[in-house]
Amino acid sequence: MAAIITGPKRPWLTLPFLLPSWTDSLVLGSRRHQSSYRRTKQRLRVKPDASFGSSAERQDHIIYNPPSSAPNVYHTPTKFLPPDDVRRAMRPEEPVKQDVESLPGVFKKVYEKKYHLNPSDIEEIRKLRLEDPMKWSRHKLAKRFDCSPMFVAMVCEASQQKKEIQKQVLEAVQSRWGAKRRMAREDRQLRREAWGRDM
Repeated sequence: MAAIITGPKRPWLTLPFLLPSWTDSLVLGSRRHQSSYRRTKQRLRVKPDASFGSSAERQDHIIYNPPSSAPNVYHTPTKFLPPDDVRRAMRPEEPVKQDVESLPGVFKKVYEKKYHLNPSDIEEIRKLRLEDPMKWSRHKLAKRFDCSPMFVAMVCEASQQKKEIQKQVLEAVQSRWGAKRRMAREDRQLRREAWGRDM
């Protein structure tokens, strides 16, 4: 006959699902004791630097207390170095001054306005633009006549035919949009309209 091995019986009050609700926080939650509080407080108690609480000096002075980091020659300002310090010889005494003229300009290239087009050139621009607006765009005309695209836009306007073609292209692109993109574009348009109303 085989022997049945059984473990020690647990009392029914020690089972967690049989405990009353008010003891849940005591059994399952963590509790901080006085010993752990004292240990944490002792570790957080850091002694201040000697330069922080110097009440002996009454005059105004500068306290330079850099954080601990890798040593660098340029870390300590020259003003705080002693006169016989070796680090003074490792850096220039005065900053190098540059001429304002030698510095690069704010813009990459300064564009000068040109007034070289005569009325016959303007008529030719309008003629080419009306003949084939898809071929002769503003940028191509500006490149041919050596002027800016803004000037071409002021001189002549795109034909109704090109506007219709651009409208058809835009409608073809918008027909492939999904509901999310269409809603996002409508929201963007509403936001742009709200900019002027200051809402």
